[in-house]
This record gives sequence, C-alpha cells and structure tokens, in this order.
Amino acid sequence: MAIKAVETRCDHHLTLVSCDLTAVSKSDTPCKRCQHPSKNWFCLSCKDVLCARIANGHFFEHYQQTKHCLAVHCSNRAIWCFSCLEFIDARVIQQLRAKDRSSSPKLENIDAMIVDVIDILSKPFPTINVYPQLDAQSFVGQDELALAKEGLRKIFDRGLKALADPKVQQEFLLYSATLLSADSCPSELKVNLSTFRCNLSEETSSFIKAQDVLKAASDLSSSITRNKFVLRQQTSKYDGVKKEIVASDERIANFKAMIKELEDCLSTEASKRAKIDEVIDSIEIQVTTARDGLVSDLAQVSSMEGTIQAANQLVAQQQSAWDNLKTTFTKFT
Repeated sequence: MAIKAVETRCDHHLTLVSCDLTAVSKSDTPCKRCQHPSKNWFCLSCKDVLCARIANGHFFEHYQQTKHCLAVHCSNRAIWCFSCLEFIDARVIQQLRAKDRSSSPKLENIDAMIVDVIDILSKPFPTINVYPQLDAQSFVGQDELALAKEGLRKIFDRGLKALADPKVQQEFLLYSATLLSADSCPSELKVNLSTFRCNLSEETSSFIKAQDVLKAASDLSSSITRNKFVLRQQTSKYDGVKKEIVASDERIANFKAMIKELEDCLSTEASKRAKIDEVIDSIEIQVTTARDGLVSDLAQVSSMEGTIQAANQLVAQQQSAWDNLKTTFTKFT
C-alpha cells in the first residue's frame, strides 16, 4: 500500500535524528523492551523499536524520557510526531533538515543519507487488507484504523471526564489523528474531531470547572440535606423537651397546690396546738393550785395530828363511857 502524502506542518528540528539511518526495521521487529511482535514504532533518532500505546506504550515512554518525537510505524510506514501528535509526510524531514544545512561535507553526507531514507519510506509496501469493506487506499492501515476506532470507543465509553487525565488526552489526540488521516472517515466526523481537537484543552478545562461547580453544588446539597436532617432531629427533640417542660410545670403546680394545702393544714394544726397549749397552761395552773392547796392541807393535817389524836382518844373514851352506860341501862331494863 503506497504512503499518501499529508500536508502537515511540523516545527520540530531534526537535530536529534540519527546520522546513519539506512533502513527502517521490518514490520515483525519486536519491541526492544517487551518483545511485542508487531505494529511497533521505529525511532528516527536512535533506531530503537518500541511498541505503541495499543500494546504497552513503550515508545511514548521513550519519547517522554528522550524527547525523540519522530517515529516511523513499522507496519504501514506512516511517520508520526509524538510532540505535535500529527502524521507527517516523509518529505517534510528533508525540508526540516534543510533549515540546518551548511556547507559542511559531513552534513551534506548526512542529508544524502536522509534522502535515501525518504526514498525507502516512499516506496510502497504490500499489506494484506483484512478489512475489504474499508477503503484500501486509506493513508492509515486498516488494522491501525480499527485499533484507533476501538481506542476512541473506549474513551467515549469512559466519558468526557476521562479527558481530564493528560494520558487519555494524548491517546485521544493519537487515535483521532489516525481517523483524520483515513479517507474512509466521514467528513462530518472529521470536522467534529478537528474542532474538538482544537478546543480540547479549553473544553476539558471548562468541563473540569463545570464538574467542580457541580460537585460543589452536590456537596452543598448534601450539606443542606444533612443540616435539614439534623434540624428535624433537633426539632423533634425540642418538641419532646417542650412536652416534658409542660408536664413538669403541671407537676410543679400540683406540688405548689399540695404545699398550699399543707400550709393551710399546718396553720390549722398550729392554731389547734395553740389552743391545746392554752388548755395545758390552764390545767397546769389548776394542778399547781390544787397541789399547793393539798400541800397546805397536808401541812395543816400534820400540824393537827396531835390534836386529832387527842380528840380520837377523847372520842374513844366518850364512846367507851357511852357503851358502858348503854350496857348498864340495858341490864337495868
């Protein structure tokens, strides 16, 4: 399948391109790191062969570590700039290299070797079309196109929020660039992809901000819900406490009434006790008077004891005389 030229602008100088490139590795050359067997990338700077993102992503790691951005796909010979995230025509390499060209014979030899590389890359390479229903003249290999579709489908399934991840953004740009390079890609899809790619950072940033706003609103709503729940709980507790206060007030009123009644009873009992005390005082006076009279009488009795004894003797004598007189009289009669 012949490589189709793509008018792509790439501003990267080829100062890191190797000086002795003579050929690109075969399509079945395994990845240098994981030995992935196919669909790998050939680095135009150091000639390492590393796997694509659809495998283990070792070439992208290589680019991040070394800044070697230009690579040739070992299967379809497409040239990709990992910095611009665009496919470029092989002839662009010669144009870019011309910027640094000088009169040095060594540089001229290097330029000649690069031209050889361009010639090699410009030759058609046979490809088995495993997707006959697709355009066989597409710039992108059919297997690569299918993988790009699958990669985009997975990103779409994850949702717009996934593009907040820089790695996912890079994958989206890579897969969408593959679709944009395919003739079979509908024009409407190309327009939509191109527009979205141009505004990817801005749209993603706006989406993240919107997500943050929605999250803040959701958190606020959750906080309001929690506060409402707490308020309902506290209101319920307040109602219960209020009922207890009313019941307590009723009990206090009852206790006050009982206390008033007891105070009245106490007052009555105190009045009765005062009267009883008056009676007791009167009795005490009478008892005292009676006792004093008794003592006086006893004293008089004590003082009259001799007189009484003499009187008793006199009475006894008189009674005896009377009895004798009576007896004598009785005998006489």
